[in-house]
Amino acid sequence: MGTIIKEKVIPTSAEKFWYILQCISFGYGYLAKVPKKKALTEAGMGKLTKAESVWYILQCISFGYGYFGKIPTKKALSELSACKLTAAESFWYVLSWVFFGSGYFSKVIIKKAFNDIQAVTLKPAESFWYLLQCILLGAGYFSKVIIKRALSQV
Repeated sequence: MGTIIKEKVIPTSAEKFWYILQCISFGYGYLAKVPKKKALTEAGMGKLTKAESVWYILQCISFGYGYFGKIPTKKALSELSACKLTAAESFWYVLSWVFFGSGYFSKVIIKKAFNDIQAVTLKPAESFWYLLQCILLGAGYFSKVIIKRALSQV
């Protein structure tokens, strides 16, 4: 278990329900979890299963989805001093920031998941953007469900 996670993470009943529903929807929940879990693995907080490793490689081959999906999680972990971004990851994070803040908005959701387990306190701006994403058809909450699932498996 990682140094920033004090105890076993147990998703709430609602989070479990929504994760299963997302997995039923063409495996979205599972496939979206893989890059986040890869970032946790690189921070020394667990390891990927063989199936997750295969899916991560396939996602990376598929226009870099796996790699680019991992970067916001690594950025959130770097802000918690759990790992450091490589030069390439820093470059791609900044580039994702330039494109309508997508990297930042993804990182905010990940930090909210860490906030839920008392690993970090959100800044007021992060709380605002998370709330706004939740208002927009629950996008913030549904994305947080996936990272909480990944955290429960490390």
